Amino acid sequence: MSEINVYQIDCKIYLLKNLELRSMLYEISSFIDRSLCKDEMMLEFHKKREYKNYVHSGFKEIEKDKLYKQGKIYNFSIRCIDKKLKDYFSLFLKDTSTDTMKGLVTIEKIIPRNYIEKLYTLTPALIKLDGGYWKGNINFSTYEKRLIDNSIKKAKAILGEDFSEDFLLYNYIKVLNNKPILSRFKNISLLGDKIELNIADNERAQQIAYILLGTGILENNSRGYGFVNYSSGD
Repeated sequence: MSEINVYQIDCKIYLLKNLELRSMLYEISSFIDRSLCKDEMMLEFHKKREYKNYVHSGFKEIEKDKLYKQGKIYNFSIRCIDKKLKDYFSLFLKDTSTDTMKGLVTIEKIIPRNYIEKLYTLTPALIKLDGGYWKGNINFSTYEKRLIDNSIKKAKAILGEDFSEDFLLYNYIKVLNNKPILSRFKNISLLGDKIELNIADNERAQQIAYILLGTGILENNSRGYGFVNYSSGD
């Protein structure tokens, strides 16, 4: 199997105005978009309607009142698969500003390849449907199929392999929230879920789980949805 690396860029920013939690992912993605507009080739990459193969977290700090404060420093992470994209973000994000935030420092690292027992989302996982939120539009089996198909499609594109799909990706899936999680994107509200996957103990499942750390799970990953972390068990 092909070997890939998952890169993480930790970014420290200074907040220029108050920011509600529900708008956090949108404002961070706008900040990242601004950095991509500094280079003609990256601008073209940004405009393409295809998997971008990067995903960002929300702010790592928690504000109990769900309001991030003007004048404070916050931190978020971007993960990606492509080394050139990693180098670009590491160089340009610290010198990027929007009306909402100003970049200060970036630090990069490689996510180590460890055995992955579980993947769990830190930002809501999202499925885009014409009818809105998936519940009431599709059943859970269809939700799972879309998740698995999406994960395999990303892995095939990154690895350049048309491998057999006759394997188990995970042993069980759990939805962690009791009600959908709302985020604002421009002038609309998007509803997603925090989910947990118990990853199967086979080589292909472990490989794909590692890739998902760099690409995010399900859809709208470059907007911050589906950012996952992992646990390796005891």
